[in-house]
Amino acid sequence: MENIRPKLQGWNIVGYTALTISIILILILSINGIDEQCMRMAIRATARSSCLLFICAFLASTLRKIRSNQLTQWLVKNRRYLGLSFAVSHGFHALAIIGLALLATEGTVGIDHGGNLGYFFIIAMTATSFPKTADFIGDRAWKILHTVGMYYLWLAFTYSFSHRLLGGDPWFIYLPFTLLLIVAIILRFAVPKLTKKDRSKLPQEISK
Repeated sequence: MENIRPKLQGWNIVGYTALTISIILILILSINGIDEQCMRMAIRATARSSCLLFICAFLASTLRKIRSNQLTQWLVKNRRYLGLSFAVSHGFHALAIIGLALLATEGTVGIDHGGNLGYFFIIAMTATSFPKTADFIGDRAWKILHTVGMYYLWLAFTYSFSHRLLGGDPWFIYLPFTLLLIVAIILRFAVPKLTKKDRSKLPQEISK
């Protein structure tokens, strides 16, 4: 961790995320060509990257409560940027969905109202992830938005991966993500909350 800490901090996390996903998508497009199947591959790839980044942000403070070490402190300190990286990843996911809608045969792509609501939360949470916008809406509204949004996104990811798992898709692809999401929600509820005194000692970055 000592070697990567100076590089993987703050906005560098967002930049590396965007660069990595861009390279993956370019490789997918280069190898498979631009067609419906290619877009479906891009959708699956960005869904998985988004899920992993979401879980990192979702569990950051919980893992810090379980054990304080260099890794969990790094997660807490950079939780905002992990969340922004998740938003970037899901932005690529949205572009892949648009690409699929343009290339797919008629009737194969429907409107996902649950997914649209998820994007509403992502946009709103991203927009209020900065001090000025967070102060503008106030602490109470910020907390409600981000709490409801995080749990809704957890539900959306869990439904999506478990639905594909139960639908007969390869279990070795979707089972690990489904289990990770289940473990994440268990930890969020099972780990006792910090006392106000302990909470005040944590880095300020985790509050907003």
